[in-house]
Amino acid sequence: MAIWSGPWLFEPQIVKSPNPSAARLPAMRPPAPKTSAYSQQEPRPENLLLLLAPPRAAKLSLGCPLLDRLLSGGLPAASVTEIAGESAAGKTQLCLQLALLAPLSPHPSSSLFLCSDVPFPLRRLRLLAPKSRPDLLDHVLVAAVHSPSDLLSLLSRAQYHLSHPSRSPHPLPIRVILLDSIASLFRADFDASPADLKRRSGLFFKISAKLKELAHRHQCVVVVTNQVVDVVEGNTGNNVAWSSGRQVSPALGLAWANCVNTRLFLTREVDSNSGSARRHMKVAFAPHLPVRTCEFVIRRDGVFGVEPAQR
Repeated sequence: MAIWSGPWLFEPQIVKSPNPSAARLPAMRPPAPKTSAYSQQEPRPENLLLLLAPPRAAKLSLGCPLLDRLLSGGLPAASVTEIAGESAAGKTQLCLQLALLAPLSPHPSSSLFLCSDVPFPLRRLRLLAPKSRPDLLDHVLVAAVHSPSDLLSLLSRAQYHLSHPSRSPHPLPIRVILLDSIASLFRADFDASPADLKRRSGLFFKISAKLKELAHRHQCVVVVTNQVVDVVEGNTGNNVAWSSGRQVSPALGLAWANCVNTRLFLTREVDSNSGSARRHMKVAFAPHLPVRTCEFVIRRDGVFGVEPAQR
């Protein structure tokens, strides 16, 4: 078993162009069409790759037919999926399950688990791993992330290994990136001043742009967990749900909500008589899914959906 840990997972490497003179040559482009003096063309985006989704992106199974049915087959590649919910809702448990399922997918791969809520739950990961397949742990790469700048630096280093899989020391390519959690990185060092809010929003866009670039360019499944905050009064404009008897909304506001493609909202309600918790996974928004909900349970061997007749 080999669980990689530490604040830096990859050593910095410098990639030199084999032909520096050729690298300075301008790219060949067709001549621009002639336009009249009164017409004005819209500016082209710098990277068209980030705007175009593959026609048939692969999906990563959640390990349960009911949860896969909720998501029409699983979590899509070339996309950023957020899993939001309060503490003990099942966010980290789902991420650990996805990390172990990556080598078992139709396209076997390793997973990069970026953990900001240290320490990493290594004991829970070992309990989830099947006793017949201890080798699955060798394909879970773990790195601690302490700040937004740490995250951006680590993603840049990971991009090198994704772009050069033959030079990577890992037997399976990284195709699953898990960040648990994004809200923990912005807990400190930011206040409610206009300058800090602007700086925070700028970091949101940088992080999401990097995650989407990795997802699209390398067909990665990217999952980010997020915490929740109480809704005091009124409608925040963000997704709102009832969980543990209170109204909650995903942290980081609308600025971050606009940075993800899909949001899954986990809620829990505790029965005052039995003390057992009922958990639900709701598709809050997604470009390819309707809004719908599925109940699920957390067992020793993983996260599994519940049929309505079994309630």
